[in-house]
Amino acid sequence: MQQPKEDHWHTALRVVRYLKQNPGQGILLSSKCDLRLHGWCDVDWACCPLTRRSLTDWIIFLGDSPISWKTKKQHIVSRSSVEVEYRSMAMTTCELKWLKGIFSNLNVIHTTPMLLHCDS
Repeated sequence: MQQPKEDHWHTALRVVRYLKQNPGQGILLSSKCDLRLHGWCDVDWACCPLTRRSLTDWIIFLGDSPISWKTKKQHIVSRSSVEVEYRSMAMTTCELKWLKGIFSNLNVIHTTPMLLHCDS
């Protein structure tokens, strides 16, 4: 966001063109939003049969609207499911803190605690 390049512009235009051609697709941000950030994370331990690395996924909500989500293979092979869960929660917490920083830059005050939900 600090140093956008021409590739970023083309990618943003591609997303806008997709949304324009597919009405009804997109993210609905409710006007009655309470501006509360909360995230959900999940992990599949050692799901890759070749590398035995785990798969982390998360989704972040602003009120009732999803604003960020990701699925990513972890870089490290974990020895236990607990270790994988902690890594997943740490990645989701980083995303929550990053979003709170963006809101702060946009002068949106976020005073309520952020919630993190995990499947375990």
